[in-house]
Amino acid sequence: MAVIDAIALGIERDLQHLKALSQNVANVNTPGYQAVQSFDVVVGNDNTVAQQQIAPQFGAVKDSDRSLDWAIASSGYFVIEKNDQLFVSRYGRFHVSQDGWLTHVSGGRLVGESGAINVGQGQVSVSHDGQVLVNGQHYEQLKVVDVSQVQAGQSGGLYSFSGNVSDVQAVNIKSNAINVSNVDSAEQMTNMINLNRHVQSLQKAALAYDQMMNAGINELGRR
Repeated sequence: MAVIDAIALGIERDLQHLKALSQNVANVNTPGYQAVQSFDVVVGNDNTVAQQQIAPQFGAVKDSDRSLDWAIASSGYFVIEKNDQLFVSRYGRFHVSQDGWLTHVSGGRLVGESGAINVGQGQVSVSHDGQVLVNGQHYEQLKVVDVSQVQAGQSGGLYSFSGNVSDVQAVNIKSNAINVSNVDSAEQMTNMINLNRHVQSLQKAALAYDQMMNAGINELGRR
């Protein structure tokens, strides 16, 4: 691979990393947001590509004034059914639809052990161990899962997932609370500064290479 091509690919990867960092900073106050980690991976014949994954740590819990704001104080994700697909989310803001479905802020339906949860028009609450209560009586058990691979990119607080899925055994749910973003602002700004410095270094390397090539061409022209 030509030197200038290697430099160009390096800058392209840095721009992809910068896009992920910018997305994290923009969502620092978005409930349930999971930060994206972006890094270089060597594949194939020493080719290096930018790869992204969701940061494994979870955000803190913040009190809310809504009884249907539910936070996960343990590991795991809520399961949401939308458009005949299953998604996961740490954004536990729900309401009861007119036809009785326990509905996520994205418009999807909250899933329990028996499927999507319809509570009718009763008074809904949740216990710390994930029991959905209607008029104070046990009605359904929330499905809270750990997943091996959460896909970067979200819509309405939802994340696609793949790989192994397992039920969280020690579920801890807190009502009148919400999971906040897990973005570490200081870490993101430090990473952004380092990334900008790396881009500038690659730009200087490209300029130096160009000047070297011009000098070589001019020297050949004088012979």
